[in-house]
Amino acid sequence: MSSRAVISTLFVLVAVTACAADWGTLAADSDRRLDSALLSALQSEDFDTKAIICIGVGQRADPFAGDILTALLESNAGKVSDRIELLLRMLLQGLFDQSKGKKWISDRIAANRDALDFMAGRMAQWRDPQLAGALVRILPALDTPGALPDLAQAGSRVVSSLETGKGMILSQDLALALDFLTAVEATRRVDFLEQCTAIARLSREKLVVDRAREAARVISAAQNPRGTVTQYGSTRSASTP
Repeated sequence: MSSRAVISTLFVLVAVTACAADWGTLAADSDRRLDSALLSALQSEDFDTKAIICIGVGQRADPFAGDILTALLESNAGKVSDRIELLLRMLLQGLFDQSKGKKWISDRIAANRDALDFMAGRMAQWRDPQLAGALVRILPALDTPGALPDLAQAGSRVVSSLETGKGMILSQDLALALDFLTAVEATRRVDFLEQCTAIARLSREKLVVDRAREAARVISAAQNPRGTVTQYGSTRSASTP
């Protein structure tokens, strides 16, 4: 038996008698060598234990969680599961905890790029806007061919929600709108200008309107370095009060 298999077996033997909190500690102290044991637990344990495992994996020092992310996604293939989406959100929130700093996040983007790209391709199927928001925040740094088109899909979702709600949206969708606007402002790509202006025009939430206008201003200024910026169908000089 390989050393990895021995470690995984011992890990499982310890965890069999563990309560949910112990599973969380074990997951947080683990690394990718024990992911097969964690995956077994995610298939067999109750939901509360699964949630604590996902939170623990998101907190561990080893940045790689691709096998667990992919397994959760594949278990959700062809169907919609609110519980699996919640597990994915818990894992992403830990992996990309903004309070941990830029290096923490960049290391985890680099280590999980393929799995995150796979996730982004499934984002349009998710019902949970908070899960979409957790991924949207990191898409500009993902640097895969599908990252920006997938980000545009999230923008289309926000615009559609605003159109359906006549300018009003649920708090979860409002949070997604703000995540989207922050992400596209970071790209400074003109591809997103139309969506920003549509959000500013449609929304009845001042916070969203102001944020959309600012994102549009930044994107416009990046495309017009001499100082003439486009603002919602009109042009003005950047020096104009």
